[in-house]
Amino acid sequence: MSINTLARVFTPHGNIVYTANDFRQTLRIVFAGMIALSISTFYNTSYGVFYVVYPIMLLSLVPVFNRHVAKQFVFSASLNCIEMVIIIGYLSQWPLIMTLVVFALYVMRFRFMSQGPLFLFGSMGVVCQSVMLNFMSYPTTNWHTLLFSNVEASIMAVCLSALMNYLLPDVEPRKPPPLIEKNAARVRHESLLSGTVATMIFVVFQISDLSDSLSALMAGVLILFPMHYRGAVMSSLWRVVGVILGCLYILVMQLVLYDHSSHMLLMMPLIGLGLAFGARLHVMEKVGAGVGFASITTIGIMFGQNMHPDGDLVFSDLYRIVSVTVALVSTLTLVFLVHLFLNLFEPTRYVIREP
Repeated sequence: MSINTLARVFTPHGNIVYTANDFRQTLRIVFAGMIALSISTFYNTSYGVFYVVYPIMLLSLVPVFNRHVAKQFVFSASLNCIEMVIIIGYLSQWPLIMTLVVFALYVMRFRFMSQGPLFLFGSMGVVCQSVMLNFMSYPTTNWHTLLFSNVEASIMAVCLSALMNYLLPDVEPRKPPPLIEKNAARVRHESLLSGTVATMIFVVFQISDLSDSLSALMAGVLILFPMHYRGAVMSSLWRVVGVILGCLYILVMQLVLYDHSSHMLLMMPLIGLGLAFGARLHVMEKVGAGVGFASITTIGIMFGQNMHPDGDLVFSDLYRIVSVTVALVSTLTLVFLVHLFLNLFEPTRYVIREP
């Protein structure tokens, strides 16, 4: 059976565009996620969320693999480790200075994302910086293990991406994404808007004890990726729907297996099925971090964050749905206020034209 036939079988509706390349990307995401989760579970890694989420993010957001992608991904993780040691290790005794440095790093990375060519470097830097700042702010965190896990997970993600693209290459060459021309005011608006809100999220997580709210942190950061108000609104709606779908699927998995939910050999096919539906939806949406992306990252976060199948997934599901919703509403409020403030000044004004 050819790849085109499989793609048609996998797509029940004829009016949905689901190409052979999309089918290959779906398989790459599923197999990489299952392999990463298996490795993380087998070795009982301390920060399994890195090992599981990084490959899923890389293969979802970047449908191709080349040397430029690999260098951006690994260099971003390595640079983040150095920055985190300096920020938390040396500047934590001066909270104001530390916050200003974090703000500057966020603005720089969102500027890379806004300009385009180094989007992966900037986006992974934002994710790594947000997660590592949250983990390293707690005294029980082993810094050496955290830093090593971050770099090791990044290298494993690159290796898995290379392997999956080698075993399951695209059938047809992909067209490069269209270039979006942005004036200087728009670039400044996007970088300052996203950097300011990300810094506010950082301050909230530093002041409050939210060590169990990684999903809320990721949700608040990921909806900033469009880097403007309307995009954040749409991204937040997609994120809520994706998180709910992922959490409900995980709950159904545990109810189906019941007493046998501690056996990873029984759980893994169901996890792979959930990743498959989420990945298929993601490649069909073609909007970046949409509903499908939110669902597969939710599955990755929940099973990667030191959570075993025999744990209390019911409470975890409900807690994540509530915490993510609260985080998104709060983040959107901040985005709206900062957007209005930046639009008061000509050098940072971003006027969204009606289509």
